[in-house]
Amino acid sequence: MQYIKLSPHALKIIQSQKFSDTEPGSVVRDFNILLNRAAEKPVPLSKGKRQPVQKWTVLLNEELTIPDHPELKRPLTIHYPSVLCLYLLIRASGLGRIIITGANKLQLITNENMIIQWQQLTPVEQYFSLLDAWLTRGSSDIIGEELDGRDHRPLSCSGVTFLRHSDFLEEPISNIGLEALPISFGSYNIALLNLFGLANVQWQTTNQLEMLQFTSLGVTLLNAFQKSIDLHGLALPAGCKDILYEDDGMLQVVKQWRDDVKQLLHPSNVQLHNSYLIKVSMYAYKCHRTLMVPVNATMEQLATAILASFSFSNQHLHYFSYEDGYGDTCNVVDPRLRSRYVDYTDDTFIKDLPPIPGDQFSLFYDLNNPWKFVIDIIEGIDEKTDTITVTDRKGEAPKEN
Repeated sequence: MQYIKLSPHALKIIQSQKFSDTEPGSVVRDFNILLNRAAEKPVPLSKGKRQPVQKWTVLLNEELTIPDHPELKRPLTIHYPSVLCLYLLIRASGLGRIIITGANKLQLITNENMIIQWQQLTPVEQYFSLLDAWLTRGSSDIIGEELDGRDHRPLSCSGVTFLRHSDFLEEPISNIGLEALPISFGSYNIALLNLFGLANVQWQTTNQLEMLQFTSLGVTLLNAFQKSIDLHGLALPAGCKDILYEDDGMLQVVKQWRDDVKQLLHPSNVQLHNSYLIKVSMYAYKCHRTLMVPVNATMEQLATAILASFSFSNQHLHYFSYEDGYGDTCNVVDPRLRSRYVDYTDDTFIKDLPPIPGDQFSLFYDLNNPWKFVIDIIEGIDEKTDTITVTDRKGEAPKEN
């Protein structure tokens, strides 16, 4: 593998930088505050944008190294960019995931397997793990926001044009850029530049920047990474092979620069069981069914079994929707749809998800007037079975229209 070469000056900047909970910025310290809070108690989320509710946001904000101080009488979560950017990191790093409880209440909980990994990392390894999450998987979509550009990740949104010409520089950003950045680049991304120690940022008001100037570390790292991330299938520079969004891609790049980086966060290995107990709920009708599903069953077989357990026919189109470990939404659709670039229920298996106890996904049936079935993976069991069976029924199912 051939890597982009850094100049001796740029390499010296990275190698001489001290990394701790608060250096070069407070991102590691502040992220651990959020992570510990989420580990102690699930974080309540709003139904619309699925962001931390305002009351919880205010409490966390006061614990941060440099709290935000919105000037609005009734600020929303979006007006606390330092909290929202940390929420982006916990989703994009795989350390947090969303579950549905009760009457469609949303909560953020921690991923215990990933937390074990996280706790084994040094501050410098935690820093670059978070940087990896932000640059390669930090899409605005996973926190309910939207950015213009060919991609919603930070280095490919339209706001980057106000941050650089051909390269990132240590010169202060122009007044035109300062005015446009909160919307085009996102206030939460600006907050991350500051938390990572990549830029010095000063706010004039809640929505208006007064100053943004990149640090030497910011110029060095961002210039290196913008040339090595193939964000949307675009061509990489000639001879460059280091595509950071691949598994452990950031590790392969950074360990060439820092001898103290031995490991970074990476996807957890999932131990598959022979079968799984799942709970399928229709919250609006206070009814649910428990099914035992073989790991080799197709998603089409699962859809048929779920619909039958609630006395529904299977004459309408359907699809499953779930989030992967990094917050990206994935759909597995009815084979009768047969559109391109999607997975189909008749050739996707339960083991392909993969199933993790505690995870949730949904089945939507009848696309004209959708019925929603929320599916909880309860536990994996070693019992082998060739068919999907219903083990428990609670509540009366509604009548299919």
